[in-house]
Amino acid sequence: MSSNQRLQAPLLSALLACAALTAVNSAQAHQVWLENAGGQARLHFGEFNENLRETSPGRLDQFKGVPALEQQRAGAVAQRVEGQLAKDAFVYTTTGTPDTLFAAASYPLIDRSKRNLPAMIWQPSARWVASLAKPVAPTAPLDLVPTGKPGELKVVYKGAPLPKAKVQLAAPSGWTREAEAGEDGTVTFVTPWKGQYVAEVKHSDKTPGEVHGEKYGEASYVTTLTFVLADGMASPALPEPPKAH
Repeated sequence: MSSNQRLQAPLLSALLACAALTAVNSAQAHQVWLENAGGQARLHFGEFNENLRETSPGRLDQFKGVPALEQQRAGAVAQRVEGQLAKDAFVYTTTGTPDTLFAAASYPLIDRSKRNLPAMIWQPSARWVASLAKPVAPTAPLDLVPTGKPGELKVVYKGAPLPKAKVQLAAPSGWTREAEAGEDGTVTFVTPWKGQYVAEVKHSDKTPGEVHGEKYGEASYVTTLTFVLADGMASPALPEPPKAH
């Protein structure tokens, strides 16, 4: 190996490590969220406030299969709905008038050994509710649910309120606002516009664990809650989708 090649080798390794880190951080910066209309639910991957929806072929294919959708109506047993991969979402056919929909997407374990860090599991999930006026029982490890009070949401982690959690709410225009959960895990937002809102909460847990025979040292959760308001002021539209690179 020439002296020039010896100099280039560490640089190449650093660039590859940087690229891998960028890909991991980019995935974590994204979210999954549910939209439901006309008997069809769509699970998107991207960033709602930027009107960014990843596609297939592309980053939508990074998930480990098509997530199952859980459909729930008050007083009824939850129903499992299988979906299929479409161009810009996982698509499901819903029945009746569900009160809430929920989906948890499975992502490959993230190897961080090059940074001397343990593997990490990234767990994105999404909930949709028909109304904020009805309280919804949490079911996910990290969940974000309406309490039934106007504009009030509750963050729950493994069955208990999660104080000081940061919740970001994206309005129908993509405008965002952040609030910190109180000791009871609740946050309250003003929602003056009609249209679709997407709230998001994140939480990191460094308790080691194992999933499907693979060990990890940290779990990173991101959960969204989608709801649509029929009343309010007319909202500007979402921004134009980012141009593909």
